[in-house]
Amino acid sequence: MIEVKIIRILKILIGAAGWVWMVIPVVFSGILNIGNGLGMLFFGCLFLWGVFQNKLIEKSTVHKWAKALRGILITGYAVFTLFFAFESALIVNAINATPPSDATLVILGCSVNGETPSQMLRLRIDAAEKFMKENPESKAVLSGGQGPGEDITEALCMYRELTARGISPDRLYMEEHSTSTRENVAFSKEIILRENLNTKVAVVSNNFHLYRASLSVKEAGLEFYSVSAFTPYPLLATYVMREYMGIIAQWVAG
Repeated sequence: MIEVKIIRILKILIGAAGWVWMVIPVVFSGILNIGNGLGMLFFGCLFLWGVFQNKLIEKSTVHKWAKALRGILITGYAVFTLFFAFESALIVNAINATPPSDATLVILGCSVNGETPSQMLRLRIDAAEKFMKENPESKAVLSGGQGPGEDITEALCMYRELTARGISPDRLYMEEHSTSTRENVAFSKEIILRENLNTKVAVVSNNFHLYRASLSVKEAGLEFYSVSAFTPYPLLATYVMREYMGIIAQWVAG
């Protein structure tokens, strides 16, 4: 009985804390996507399961629907936990793919507010600047087209930021047509081959996104490395949850 009570308390605490973590980006940053939507559902159900755990156990001895619901909850959360652990290991492995000093960076675009980089894009620019200043042999392809609400391409935004920080323009190449990670890589590859750049590619993106980016790089026949950009902790859970769904979708799509 003590073990059951401890498990119940853990479900309630983890469910409540996780749900709040998923709501924070909505309240403070206006970010609502499949990541925090699914996360709120996941942690909300876990919280309710903890609250009504005793009643569900009691009813499952009498009603088939309660027994079936309990089985679905146990199986569903067990499967999710296994996928979570497996995909986390893949992401950590991609983050730790340390590039050589002369690697060609491919900086993946992210949203631009008018002509100003968004928070996530600025973090990628920060990571690229640090690597390029520490490794003067490296060059970079700035990859990203122009989307809704953007007055300039994401590539041009990155170019302006990096040159303003002292990175020489002759080390930068702009790819201004892509609209997805796969296009980022495919169109950047064309520039890499045309300009005879190093085919050892170090993708610059936020840490959670690097494994999925590695799939596109390997699909393009390039050698994958990574430069990891920091993700603010209040936003991390939302983007990680969204990324897990993206990874599964990419696996399914091949």
